[in-house]
Amino acid sequence: MAVAIDPPAAALPGQLHRQLSSWGVLLLTLSCLSPVFSIYGIGADVLRHAGTGAAGLFLIGIAVALVWAMVYAEIGSAYPYAGGDYVGVGSILGPWAGFASLASWAIAIGPLNALIAKSIAVYALALAPIGSPALITFAALAAAWAFALLAVRTSALVTGLFLAIEMLAVLALLSAGLWHPVRGLAAVVAHPMATGAHGSWIPVGAAALALNGVSAAFATVGGNQAVVFGEELAQPHRRMGRVVLWAGLIGALATALPIVAVVLGARDPALTFADPAPFSAFLSAIAGPLAGRALSAGVVLALFNALIAQMMFMARLFFSFGRDEIFTPRLNRALASVHASSGAPRAATGAAGLLVAACCVLDAHVLLVFSTGMLVYIFGLVSAAVLVGRRRGLTGRAGYWRSPLFPLTPLLGFGITAVLVASDLLDADVGRPSLLLFTALVGAALAWYARVLSRRPGGWAPRLPSASPSP
Repeated sequence: MAVAIDPPAAALPGQLHRQLSSWGVLLLTLSCLSPVFSIYGIGADVLRHAGTGAAGLFLIGIAVALVWAMVYAEIGSAYPYAGGDYVGVGSILGPWAGFASLASWAIAIGPLNALIAKSIAVYALALAPIGSPALITFAALAAAWAFALLAVRTSALVTGLFLAIEMLAVLALLSAGLWHPVRGLAAVVAHPMATGAHGSWIPVGAAALALNGVSAAFATVGGNQAVVFGEELAQPHRRMGRVVLWAGLIGALATALPIVAVVLGARDPALTFADPAPFSAFLSAIAGPLAGRALSAGVVLALFNALIAQMMFMARLFFSFGRDEIFTPRLNRALASVHASSGAPRAATGAAGLLVAACCVLDAHVLLVFSTGMLVYIFGLVSAAVLVGRRRGLTGRAGYWRSPLFPLTPLLGFGITAVLVASDLLDADVGRPSLLLFTALVGAALAWYARVLSRRPGGWAPRLPSASPSP
């Protein structure tokens, strides 16, 4: 898969290099999203608990992803900076809101990447027992870290090649499910069934559907990762909105549709959905065990690709943390430094790698708790920023991307956020602990902002790079 790259623009010392076209940022963003990881990770869990109800939940997830992408497209077009949404949120709603968004990302991003690294070990060992889980986890992390240190153009090419393989795996799963469907979509949506105790086939209750709906939404939404590559994208104000929207839609469809297809095509859903790897079990039943193992191999490559792109994403967040002087002066200077020839924030990439490595010693369940609560905070803050920003003329200006039917889109964002909060509170296993943990940690971060950052001479606010190009 070719990666279209714009001619490099001259960069001042300490600035990221504008080397990417819209196509390059799209590839990096889709690699961060990793539909296969969402399918095999969260999607498999939803299948086990919601059964055929997963089809309806992931179709709703597509609608949620569309709202998410439109909200992020508007704020990303106006504020296409390496700090992602916290820069736009802080510039529109005030520094305290920006710092709350920043804290949400800082809490979740390390555990989320550690979860991807540990998942690589799980699927690699299922294919061939070639080492210990810890050895494979840290080896994958080290390799992803090395790729993330390369120039962004080279990294985009590598992730683009891996992404092509991942999309072939998605198409294989989609085709196998739709080849000979054994049940209709209307029936599975109206009467969802799941595997109960002792392998029985029972109706799915409303509470279980609500809880798994949050997981389906978490797996389906995306596209916002594009914003952190805004300082490496040529003409970002003009291009970013479309990149976010396309990435969000492609990622949502590539995640949701294969899951719907498997629900429709599974010949023995009670047995298939109860399997620890239901998608491999499904493909093996349809096309033989060799096809199932080939798909599992594709999952390993897709997860590794996601880890590379997520490390790049995380490095640019850390670069922005340093530029916005979150830490000590010495650490800030290191994080905000850019390698002269490659244009990569290498110190920030190293710091990101160390944090992910530290998180890898935690249990997968703990990592999940640290990751899922972020959705509530950032979606609510970004929706509020778009609502206020459009009214103040800070977003949706001439040359920027404008979400249609304003103010319906951000208001829908608030509604979805409220549903996510209610569903999290009902989930005693992951959702409620995650929401309470995030509330406590974001509250602590805001207290530190009030006592330390806001009392600095001149206060604190996200910085807008002075060399930002006009729309």
